[in-house]
Amino acid sequence: MKNNIVLALLVVAVTGCASPATKEGMLISPTVTQYTNPAQKGKFTVASVTGGKATNPMWTSQVSQENFESALKESLAIAGLTAVDTQAGQYKIDANLVSLDQPLVGLTFDVVSNVNYRVYKDGFEKILPIKATGTATFSDAAVAIARLRIANEKSIQNNITEFIKELGKLNELQ
Repeated sequence: MKNNIVLALLVVAVTGCASPATKEGMLISPTVTQYTNPAQKGKFTVASVTGGKATNPMWTSQVSQENFESALKESLAIAGLTAVDTQAGQYKIDANLVSLDQPLVGLTFDVVSNVNYRVYKDGFEKILPIKATGTATFSDAAVAIARLRIANEKSIQNNITEFIKELGKLNELQ
């Protein structure tokens, strides 16, 4: 019994504790603004965000609903799409983090995020299902738990980036 406890403590010490994906790691790059439609600037507000889950430090890194929501809102602001006056009949966005497919082992971690975005306003509604992958390699982090967190962050960052690109293609939102 004592040996099992020592072994468990050793494993935790060597591998560390899981930490959640951070808002900062999920933010879009400012270069994404090249994909925004100028006619859509300042026309959106995030109404609701669902999905995601808290990280259990003894298990694997996850994307919390709160950090995903913060990253989405700030990314839309970086892209110039956030409405200044949220009561002025702007388009609303709902985002549902449907799944986060994560590997259990490996030197390269590919995490796939599936998010359904709903854009709507006064009789207009468009659902944009976005699937994106984030990859973290051994060169990103030697410790697997950190590598998984980085892959999670990159996956959500890529997902939000793809959403903004798809949003810019919607000519109905002028």
